[in-house]
Amino acid sequence: MARLFEPLIGIACALAAWEIAARVAGNATLVPSPATVWNALVAMRGSELPRDIAASIVHLVVGYVAGAALGLVLALVAGSSKWFAAVIDPFAEFLRPISPIAWIPLAILMFGVGGGVPVFLIFYAALFPIFVGTLDGIRRVDPTLVNAGRALGASRATLALRVIFPATLPSIFAGARLSLGVAWMALVAGEIVGGDAGIGWRILWYQEFFQMDRVLAAILIVGALGLAADTLLQALQRRVLRWLPASEGTR
Repeated sequence: MARLFEPLIGIACALAAWEIAARVAGNATLVPSPATVWNALVAMRGSELPRDIAASIVHLVVGYVAGAALGLVLALVAGSSKWFAAVIDPFAEFLRPISPIAWIPLAILMFGVGGGVPVFLIFYAALFPIFVGTLDGIRRVDPTLVNAGRALGASRATLALRVIFPATLPSIFAGARLSLGVAWMALVAGEIVGGDAGIGWRILWYQEFFQMDRVLAAILIVGALGLAADTLLQALQRRVLRWLPASEGTR
């Protein structure tokens, strides 16, 4: 029961600090109070907010699924082929430090202002964490398990599906969670700069009219949606990895 209330302590402290900051600033336009932002959130509920949330979710799902799937496939191939790993590793390490935001000008030139920009940035952001995490997991598989499978006459495909892939699942989920986090950041940046719909685009819209209460409300929505998505992914992780000890299955 105590664990249910522990997060509420942090939320209460954050709200208290926010309220104090708003009172010290003494400017409800620049630093709106939590109550003001809540009222703005309620007012947004019946206007454009549902459409913006739907647009952002579509951007996220398309870009994240494509990026995570490609990263997973590349890692699995690199894990089974030293030649491919030697080719792809330097290329991945060259691109991985480049922020998705750096690609915004090129993305706008390629896709124009619209949904293509955030989808491309999310795809790029989601690709590398799951690639690196999965490949690292493959390389950490206990050789004893692989040798035992070979001794029992397992084929290469059977080893990959029945031994290597299950042993790599914790690393895959860890990479998937990291990918999801950076995907949300890329989503907001892409929609603000190159999108024509979505929560990020709406944040810029509110900023243009100096509606800081709605800006903060939209930012909180991004955080809430990100938390919900990560919670769902963790639930899937616990279900798929229920055969692991709890401490290992939720790393």
